[in-house]
Amino acid sequence: MRPTLKAHLLFFIMSISFSTSASESINGEKLFQEKCSDCHQQDGNSTDNDIPHIAGFSAILTFDILDQFKSGDRKSIPINPQKVENNPNKAHDNNSKNSIETDMNVIAKSLKTKEIEALSLFLANQTFKPTTQKYDPKLAETGKMIHLDLCENCHVDQGSGKIEDASLLKGQWKQYLQRQFKALSKGERYMPRRMKKRFRKLSEEDKEALIEFYISPMKNKSDKTIPANEST
Repeated sequence: MRPTLKAHLLFFIMSISFSTSASESINGEKLFQEKCSDCHQQDGNSTDNDIPHIAGFSAILTFDILDQFKSGDRKSIPINPQKVENNPNKAHDNNSKNSIETDMNVIAKSLKTKEIEALSLFLANQTFKPTTQKYDPKLAETGKMIHLDLCENCHVDQGSGKIEDASLLKGQWKQYLQRQFKALSKGERYMPRRMKKRFRKLSEEDKEALIEFYISPMKNKSDKTIPANEST
């Protein structure tokens, strides 16, 4: 979490604890439908492989992400949202003429602080729905071992655990994960110090294996291995 947000987030945590929070005067669900549902669907679970699921993220994490987009600390790639329910593994066509280009930096800059809080609280109360995708079982097995060694302390429960300042990774869209890993590798996205130290240890093969693990189905959280002969 970025140091510049600590003071505001402490206040935000306190506001969540009280029913008199000012963000309650803003209907987060209504605002989400107006501002976000074209890309992230009505409940925050995207049907577009280039757009992440954001349902179930902690309110503090969502606030931090939106604040990064608002300030410009995190750059977005303008895209054309599209529905792909009938073919979830279809490649994203960013040149589609059937939708309007959207830009997270522009959207976030249009939001007031209390609106960001309301959106964050709404999404925290939604359920993350992992996407079923094709994956490589052998690479996923390797990726799980890498995750348990380097990533599990923050992205708990094999990347499916909901904690304050770590994204949900298990069941995210593959194309979205590939794009974010690339941005992290190029230094185009902020990383906390503890993540940066671990991320630098990863080879390109390690990153590919991690992504295959994150798109593979969730197994028993106590399992230490993934069967190598598992079929997809």
